[in-house]
Amino acid sequence: MKALTFSIGENAGKLWHVLEANTEMNVTQLKEKTGLKTADLYAAIGWLAREGKIYCREEKSTLYFSNKFIEGFFVFG
Repeated sequence: MKALTFSIGENAGKLWHVLEANTEMNVTQLKEKTGLKTADLYAAIGWLAREGKIYCREEKSTLYFSNKFIEGFFVFG
């Protein structure tokens, strides 16, 4: 179980750095930039959401994520 936890945390760090270099990105863009599989990406998003370090908005059924609060984004939790 520790290896899985480490992997999710490592992926969350990778996601954080990609978001730090970009204002906002959707899931397709994040998968492309991070190289993560869908399940791994959502686990990383969940990790950051639990820590209150990621924000989200929906536009035309597409989710956009950012690590900066932008007007129109919501906070998880």
